[in-house]
Amino acid sequence: MQDINPRYASLYQATVKDAAAGGPAIMGKLIASLRRDLQARESAARDFRERDVHAESLKQLYQHEQTLREGYGPALLEQFTRPTSAVKATIPSMAEVQFDQLELMDEVQVQESVNMARAQQMAMLSAEASLAELNTLICATLGLQSVRPERNPLRPEAYLNALRSTVERTPAPATMRLDWLTVMGIALGAELKELYSSLASQLKTQGVVPAGYAVTPAPSASGVPGGGKGREVAAQAPFSETSRYGAPGSVEREALIARELRAPKPVTDPALLTLDRLRKLLAGELDQLGTPHRVVAFAQQFARQFESPGGYGGSDAESHSDFASTVPAAFEALSEMKQVDRVVQRLEQRRGGVAPAAGLQGLQAVREDIRRSASGVAQALSLEVVNLMVDNIARDPRLLEPVQALIRELEPALMRLALVDARLFTDKHHAARMLVQEVTHRSLAYANVQSPGFLAFLDEVREAIAPLANAQPEGPEMFANALHELQVMWNEEATKQAQARLQAVKALEKAEQRNVLAEKIAREIDSHPDAAKVPEVVLSFLCGPWAQVVAQARLSGGAGSAAADKYQALISALLWSTHPDLAHKNIAKLTKLVPLLLGTLREGLETIQYPATKTSAFLEALMGLHQAAFRMVHKEAAAAAAAKMETAASKPSTEMPVRNRPVEDGNPWVAPSEAQDSNFLDIPDETPADAAVATPILSPVVPPVAASPGAGGLPLGSWVELHTHGEWVRTQLTWASPHGTLFLFTSAAGSTQSMTRRTHDKLVAAGQLRVISAQPVVDGALDAVAQQAMKNSLDSTL
Repeated sequence: MQDINPRYASLYQATVKDAAAGGPAIMGKLIASLRRDLQARESAARDFRERDVHAESLKQLYQHEQTLREGYGPALLEQFTRPTSAVKATIPSMAEVQFDQLELMDEVQVQESVNMARAQQMAMLSAEASLAELNTLICATLGLQSVRPERNPLRPEAYLNALRSTVERTPAPATMRLDWLTVMGIALGAELKELYSSLASQLKTQGVVPAGYAVTPAPSASGVPGGGKGREVAAQAPFSETSRYGAPGSVEREALIARELRAPKPVTDPALLTLDRLRKLLAGELDQLGTPHRVVAFAQQFARQFESPGGYGGSDAESHSDFASTVPAAFEALSEMKQVDRVVQRLEQRRGGVAPAAGLQGLQAVREDIRRSASGVAQALSLEVVNLMVDNIARDPRLLEPVQALIRELEPALMRLALVDARLFTDKHHAARMLVQEVTHRSLAYANVQSPGFLAFLDEVREAIAPLANAQPEGPEMFANALHELQVMWNEEATKQAQARLQAVKALEKAEQRNVLAEKIAREIDSHPDAAKVPEVVLSFLCGPWAQVVAQARLSGGAGSAAADKYQALISALLWSTHPDLAHKNIAKLTKLVPLLLGTLREGLETIQYPATKTSAFLEALMGLHQAAFRMVHKEAAAAAAAKMETAASKPSTEMPVRNRPVEDGNPWVAPSEAQDSNFLDIPDETPADAAVATPILSPVVPPVAASPGAGGLPLGSWVELHTHGEWVRTQLTWASPHGTLFLFTSAAGSTQSMTRRTHDKLVAAGQLRVISAQPVVDGALDAVAQQAMKNSLDSTL
């Protein structure tokens, strides 16, 4: 549950509950709208089969109406109460379409994605004015000083998610459910507009003071926030389309939206890369053979029949028959070629809208020549995907300008390859795709062109890709050769750096192995019958440093070794000697035990290189407890003395911090030698207030990724910038321990930096560790292609 302003806690809860309770009423209106739409289509149908389809849909709607009404309220409540951190819209909106998923989707799923994204957009358009006001009030009840629309649980996405899940639970056919979702999703916008206005009025009546929209710098001509005149503007509500539809709430606006929603236009632009066309391209459903083959066959047959010495009217009846069969195919091929010509022409017009830079004019001419060689719609659209992918990569602000230029130089070779090898898009391990990915990803090691090693890296790449400039590839072989050449050079450099990294990994693996075993030992100590009675300072020591000592002895000599048994036995002895009800009853035993305890403690702590200052601090506290036991006569006095000593021993101190137990806190113990081998970075629990000033993230915001063995969910290989020793260092996550408690980062120069999960989290929170790349550059560029295809799909129906 989100943090709620205590003043408005009950009001917020009541608002969310009432909104969910209103689900059946909204569903009733959506069903009524759907019923009217189906009846109108049934009446207008001229074909009896079409009428039967609409009639069956009406019948199914009637059968499942009660289920839809009863299911919408609980589905809404489930959406409303999801934690903000766990919210991930299930509707594939423009920002969520992933390129690699398209090949696995069928036509119905793609259409559903487009329809639901369109419904989401239209709902935002219809309700934007009332939603903007409601956002200010809901955010106020959450205690936010400025509006954060994503924190509003009643946002349109929640209603659409709930609608989708409710409809999908019905046993109606998939195509019928898609039709229902389309009509109901569009009708939802008008209902939300009315609902949001009503809720906003209620909250204002209850005295809620709206939060304000954050003031952000207006973008300058250069695109840098805060540049130019330094004007500031208030953040606007999303999906503002005032210029297109008119002022929010106007009659003309509502009529125009309704008209466009009810009568979507077909996609008539043959060059428009829509989501469905992209899916068909990836699935191989578009013509991959190309039309010239049939045209050439027709020409050859024509020459044999009419231009050969035998001429027309020869005796080969079979040849005449073959020729006759090629005529329809040839005319069909010529028709397709005209369509390809139109596609290429439209692509050139679209691309020609922006004049290329002087250095790119030659590239632009090469592009157009390659487009004209396209022999099918599939090839023409494949070239468009290559162009969009390269444009996205070459505009990526994380890449240095020389690297962007290198990718531009590769574009003609990639375009020629796309004409003959469609696997470029569907195979993530395709040599050409891997070449672009490796070059761009490795370039992220360099923060600027002056970074050590960057010019050498650039020369290596230029030399490797030079043969591709004017190549006519028939497959991925030439790209594989270039990639292999680069990998050989990169591996040679990596081999030189491997020894230092291997030493660091071994040290960290040893540290985590010991810590994992220490956690198990700590839990056993914490469950000891006497653990609850001893002073906290003793139990924290046993569950912390001493658990590490026992674990180290078991790993070094085995669980049954003499050292492991001796250090294990000390646990019970130490618990007895500090128990307020036991030790003072047998002073003779305590007298003999104390020297043995002290000697064993010092010996054991040395095996894990525990700092001498911390050792002395604990032994001093322990001696105080023992001396108090010697002086105790009555049980009450013993308890009072023990409490007094515990209070004194557990005061905050830089010498003897108390460790929480068990030790599963993301901050494992790393011995000094292990820290030295891995260049360990540690941040004390108590840091000065001015020790770190949050630094804004300069790199683009990366999409969330699934949990992985990497730091904070980052996959291995991710590049980050780390602020250490007063400067920013570009480094890569190269290793994460199996249990995710220790991480190793390596710079392009081979220097390592290790840290615990707790340290990583602290650096991120302080703005001293920022992500440069979590998702591969090529994957992000292709996802952007899919997002553009989704946008084209939406625009083509509006």
